[in-house]
Amino acid sequence: MKKKVDLKRVLMEVFGGCNYTCQMCPQSSPGRDTSFKRKMPLKDFEKILDKITPEYGKPVIGLSGSGEATMAKDLADYIKVVKKRNLDVFIYTNGARVVGDYMKSIVDAGIDLIRFSIIGYNKEIYKKWMDSDNFDLVLKNAKETTDYIKKSKSNCKISTYHLITDNNKIEMEKEKYQKIVNDLDCYGYIWKMHNMSGNYDNSANPRRSREKVSCGRPFAPELTVRAGGEPGRLGAVTACCQTLGPPNESKSIMGHLDKESFEEVYYGKRYENLRRVHKEKKFDELDYCKDCDFLFDEPESLVWTNDKDYKLGQMLGVSKDFNLVEYGKAST
Repeated sequence: MKKKVDLKRVLMEVFGGCNYTCQMCPQSSPGRDTSFKRKMPLKDFEKILDKITPEYGKPVIGLSGSGEATMAKDLADYIKVVKKRNLDVFIYTNGARVVGDYMKSIVDAGIDLIRFSIIGYNKEIYKKWMDSDNFDLVLKNAKETTDYIKKSKSNCKISTYHLITDNNKIEMEKEKYQKIVNDLDCYGYIWKMHNMSGNYDNSANPRRSREKVSCGRPFAPELTVRAGGEPGRLGAVTACCQTLGPPNESKSIMGHLDKESFEEVYYGKRYENLRRVHKEKKFDELDYCKDCDFLFDEPESLVWTNDKDYKLGQMLGVSKDFNLVEYGKAST
């Protein structure tokens, strides 16, 4: 009999498409498969959520996955569905649509964390990497969100996410990003680039190690659920959130929760094979794992954070005992 998993984190993608075409993201190049770019209807979202909770734990629910959650005009309704089940909920967002009454609606719905992704420390670099002129707009939106949180006495937290765009200018970029974090008075995290399970050529920011080790995700109590999946399906469970875009995203599907049960997927042949590959360190057997730079132990991938309690491998919004590095070590 399988030991029942106690999930701590579930990425339940609400919308698979995005309003940005960021240079480092497979959403823009080569572009995500159409079948993954759909919106998950609210009724199906609830159905899948009820397959998972509370029988398999009370996980923190992330509504972003790899799409832009704020593309859903009724995002507040999804947040309410999660909060009705007494679960914490968060989004990772580019922040362009987190404005005005829409912003207020998601804060009032009870969201617990909003992370703004700001890649580029000024208008020009932001434009280059995020293909958008919204640098000032996003900073304004983040500030207004912070002000509304205080005014409404919400418990929502704000954080920012940044990537180093030039490894030869790390100290300079770090200082520029730190100013953004300080101005917003929030937690901030600055990382080196990664290669999206091999789907993005990260040659400018390579990770190196003597050997590959498991990232820990196949053994961690978390789940990645896409809004779409194979053509005509929704609720695809993928190996992890990094397998975004072709050719690896479709290859990494473990099953679909629209018609399959949680146990059929989580303990199915594809998921068990993924765990075997990681346990035996035979990563080349899987196209979506073999070139992933998360398999390299790279402590310096986190350049800076003002979160003094953060340790490499932890996940935002989840208890501090959830650490992917430790799950990777425990698998061997």
